[in-house]
Amino acid sequence: MTLLGKIFTLLVLLLSLAFFIVSLLANASHLEHKKKVATYQTEVTKLGTTEKELRKQIEQLKTSLAQEQLARKTALAALQTQLEKANGQLADANKNLNDKAATLTIQTQKLGETIQRVADLTKANDTLKIEIDKIITDRNSQRRTVIAQTDKLNSLMSVEADLRAEMTRLQSDVTLYQAKAETAAATLMAQGIKDYDDVPPADLKGEVQAINSKQQVVVSVGRDDGLRVGHRLHIYRAGQYLGLLEIESLKDDNAIGKLVTRKGFIQAGDKVAAKIN
Repeated sequence: MTLLGKIFTLLVLLLSLAFFIVSLLANASHLEHKKKVATYQTEVTKLGTTEKELRKQIEQLKTSLAQEQLARKTALAALQTQLEKANGQLADANKNLNDKAATLTIQTQKLGETIQRVADLTKANDTLKIEIDKIITDRNSQRRTVIAQTDKLNSLMSVEADLRAEMTRLQSDVTLYQAKAETAAATLMAQGIKDYDDVPPADLKGEVQAINSKQQVVVSVGRDDGLRVGHRLHIYRAGQYLGLLEIESLKDDNAIGKLVTRKGFIQAGDKVAAKIN
């Protein structure tokens, strides 16, 4: 056998030995793998069972989570409603607070004004007290003056009463003398005698009050003005001469006379005078 054959044989032997070793190793490895696969299958089975249980638990958790989320949404909606209600109440409370604050501000201002008014009134009251004290002092002084004046008035009233009695007596005498004078004048006139010295006062002026049914003229001057029976008065209106009036009867504040001459229509309101220019 040649060297090449020997080498080839040795190589075959070595390769056979290597293949045998590999085969043994492969067999051993295959057994180990089968064992591991069995172990893995057992684990996979367990893991599958565990996965099913976990999936079941997940579904339960999902259901619970959905229920919890629904409950939370319901609670959140209720809380939102309560929050909106609370916000509305808070807004109302804020508005009420603002209104009360505004009212309080106004009341504070009014209180300040009232305090100032009270201070002014107190000051005015103090001034008034001073004035009242002064008035009381003046009143006491005036009371003494009034008492003195009253005494004087009583004395003057007594004198006045005496003077009034004397005046009444004198008026009675005057009336009597006037009646006698008028009677005497009427008697003289009836006998055709006229006292030319008895004339009305030169400044005597009055007006026509009325024309009576006997066409007698009533004038606004009388005995108190110095007029006497038989006196003659001129009648005029706005510079127009209307006639001459002769007095026939007298009263203290008016007189009645007849027309001696007539130059125009005579009516109430026309003027009369003792003299005209």
